[in-house]
Amino acid sequence: MGYLRTLRNYLRTPKARHDLKDYARALCVILLTALIIFLIGKVIN
Repeated sequence: MGYLRTLRNYLRTPKARHDLKDYARALCVILLTALIIFLIGKVIN
């Protein structure tokens, strides 16, 4: 229970907002890269 409270408190901080933006940006880059590789594979095949 203490872990959840600590996580909730962390998510309210400016650092958490910055970190979440970074994680979202990284996820977008990963998904875009996978999509490009998939499309290249379709074109070559």
